[in-house]
Amino acid sequence: MRLPIAAYAGILTTMFATSTMLDRSMKPSARRRIVAGTSLFLLSDSLLGIQKFLRHEPSPALESAVMATYTAGQWLIAEGAVAASNG
Repeated sequence: MRLPIAAYAGILTTMFATSTMLDRSMKPSARRRIVAGTSLFLLSDSLLGIQKFLRHEPSPALESAVMATYTAGQWLIAEGAVAASNG
């Protein structure tokens, strides 16, 4: 599983890095939402990795944090995309 996990981590990191280089002429609030969303999405999967590979017992608090950061991240990415497309 090391290769697929490393590839997925690379894709997530690239997604975040790319979001920080979005066109500066884009509406600033849209850019901020997208960058915040990709940050939270990266955080959610990092927490998921911690839960899966570093913890010996499941943590309900960590599972809640994964879902909260994942949901908020996806929402911010979508909101940013809508705001950017509306000019």
